[in-house]
Amino acid sequence: MRLRKGGACLALAVAVIAVGSAGAAGDPGFITEQESMLMLGDRADVEFKPIITVGETLPSGYRFEAIPDGISIYPRTRQKVDVYVNHETSTVAFPYVAAGPTVANSQNDFDNSQLSLLSLNPETGGVLNGQLVIKSSENFQRFCSNYLATKAEGFSRPTLFTNEESPDWVYRTGTAWTKPIPAGTAGAEQTGLVVAHDVKTGKHKPIYGMGRHNHENDVAIPGYNGVVVLSGDDTFTTTPASSQLYSYIAGGRDALWNDKGTLHAFFADDPAKNDYLDIQAGDAPVAGEFKAVPKMIATGKKADGTEIMSTDFPGMSPPPAGIPDGPQWVLDQWGNAANNTYGKDVFDFIRLEYIAYDKRPGMSKVVYIADTGRGTAGPANPLTTSTNGRIWKIELDPSDPRKAKLSILVQGDDSPVKTLGEIHQPDNLETTANGSLLVTEDPGSSQQFALPTADPNATTARLWRVPLAGGLPEVVAKVDQSTEGTPPDVGPPGLSNWGAWESSGIVDASEVFGPGVFLIDVQAHTLWVEKDEVSAPDAVAPAGPDWTFKREGGQLLLIKIPGA
Repeated sequence: MRLRKGGACLALAVAVIAVGSAGAAGDPGFITEQESMLMLGDRADVEFKPIITVGETLPSGYRFEAIPDGISIYPRTRQKVDVYVNHETSTVAFPYVAAGPTVANSQNDFDNSQLSLLSLNPETGGVLNGQLVIKSSENFQRFCSNYLATKAEGFSRPTLFTNEESPDWVYRTGTAWTKPIPAGTAGAEQTGLVVAHDVKTGKHKPIYGMGRHNHENDVAIPGYNGVVVLSGDDTFTTTPASSQLYSYIAGGRDALWNDKGTLHAFFADDPAKNDYLDIQAGDAPVAGEFKAVPKMIATGKKADGTEIMSTDFPGMSPPPAGIPDGPQWVLDQWGNAANNTYGKDVFDFIRLEYIAYDKRPGMSKVVYIADTGRGTAGPANPLTTSTNGRIWKIELDPSDPRKAKLSILVQGDDSPVKTLGEIHQPDNLETTANGSLLVTEDPGSSQQFALPTADPNATTARLWRVPLAGGLPEVVAKVDQSTEGTPPDVGPPGLSNWGAWESSGIVDASEVFGPGVFLIDVQAHTLWVEKDEVSAPDAVAPAGPDWTFKREGGQLLLIKIPGA
């Protein structure tokens, strides 16, 4: 077994990373030969083992696809553990110059979003098999994080939630997208769905009633009668604040599967505390309640199955230029006091990312939520400006999941962007029974560093550990961008900014691989393992292909963080 520590190889006893896996080593599985895309942070005792890198193909023909994101783990037997990995791909071109798209100014992924199922050897971490359990042909877009709900959260059958972080209109059959599709086009649908996957049967389906918005993830919360699933709106429009927190409550797993539950939106009790900047670090927790959303608003569907539009609701404002009309806009606008029966505004965050509940004994009603914020450059003033973002803490009532108190766990807006000691745009989260909160970063353009740089604050994206019982946060790993420009990279020439790559999905894997071990992935956005400049359609002038197809790099790894 090879593990890398800051690029150096070292031996590690199997007992440290394996858990009761006798017989598993008959087939060690595939292990990438590519160097680690993570390196040491502030600690010398953290270890890495790369598992598989984007573009690598198994003997079965399975290829590990681009933009790996959310990760879930499901131990099957002593010889095999299943790992689900989202691929945040989309065939809606981005960037895209609508006035004149060309291979030089527009880019697109080869595939719609997909969900990989990898079978790993619990002793070696090697990939025994791989398959796509949600395929590109299903025309889902931008699967971001995922979450596997089990008996621990009251689910009678293990159910994985994946979801679309996208506002675009697409076709769900045939070719999803060749050029912008006007809102309301017959046969098209706005994205922003939750997809539930039954890991026992392999069947999956959209659950429309779980809300039509830019879903980052959907996380089940344990300890209630029935099932409770929280989700946040990872909106692409952050000014004004327009990201909301939702809770889907159903009588049980089967009721959820059949969309018999109810979506609820979070409202603060105090109308003066209904916006991101209304709450500051050190404030007393703000009481609030999750209130029911009408079913048609939640599903985004009329009785005839067509998509709802703002014009279906007298008095509702149409969206401004650049924001598509449709179910997502209607759900957002329903949150305004003038458009709902509660006569109150829903609480507006800026850009909610991952949600994780506290896994310490007796703490599962405490939930942490990453808010990436705006990344505004210039002087910091947390009363008026969002710079680095926040991590929120929400305490659910033990007897009623609709009641909650909101406060700030980590305040990043009291420092300017690029402050080395702040988390730069928190993204994915994971908690442990030992009291650690793991936080990955997705640095926006204001947090990136052009090379060469002598800036002492310069850094790539990082993985942080926040001690929940108190103590200073620490950087346990950094993204290593040093493989950019080396084979198999066929991307644009030159080196990209530090921070252009993300530390992304992370999940506690200690039950299988030993204490302090996690699965994590990296999105190497500017390292392309494949490109195609001739096959894109020519749907918009000028003549010629409308974009370059690209397969962005990335990697799935094991990381061992002692004490986490």
